[in-house]
Amino acid sequence: MESALQRLRAKVISGELSPGEQIRQQEMAEELGVSRVPLREALNVLADQGLLLHRPNSGYFVAKRAPTEMAQIRRILQLLETELLASIEWPDTDTLDALHGLNDEMRACATQEDWTPLVRLNREFHLKIYSLSPYRLILDEVQRLWALADTFIATKMADMGARLRTVQEHDQLLRCLAARDMPQCLDMMELHRSSTSSGLPPERRAGEPHTTASSS
Repeated sequence: MESALQRLRAKVISGELSPGEQIRQQEMAEELGVSRVPLREALNVLADQGLLLHRPNSGYFVAKRAPTEMAQIRRILQLLETELLASIEWPDTDTLDALHGLNDEMRACATQEDWTPLVRLNREFHLKIYSLSPYRLILDEVQRLWALADTFIATKMADMGARLRTVQEHDQLLRCLAARDMPQCLDMMELHRSSTSSGLPPERRAGEPHTTASSS
């Protein structure tokens, strides 16, 4: 089921499946090389995360999202992520190595024709940092919101320059974490959010509240 889930998610975030498009389950199962059971499980996961809509007696459809929805998601993430980052236990050597490994995988993906795995790796990178916080309820909500933000983050990541810049900003954030410098960590994360926001087309930012930070 995991393989079907990741491949289906990639089709949504890359735009191969358009907002509002219906998922034709038999065709999709054949394309992914899986039976209807794991496909249905993957569809249910993506529906729970808000990337798909399930309409009884009609099936599954790619969710449509207005620009103002992403503005709200970014604003909530800004507030919640700051709480998580400010409360983390400093990562040990193994955790820092794992974070460097994720960022190195992103670096390798950044120049590839199929760069879509980078969106998942980017999410895993950030959530691994936030998981160092004891605030589990906040972390659960941030995980949910990151799933909703995938398609918008993919809009930015479609530009190779933005992908490379993201990896470089992660390098800087890792240096701040290794130095155990919380003010610098918070400042770097704010710069990283602003960079992500500037990578989105203007119509994606319509209705955004005035703030120097936008999304991770």
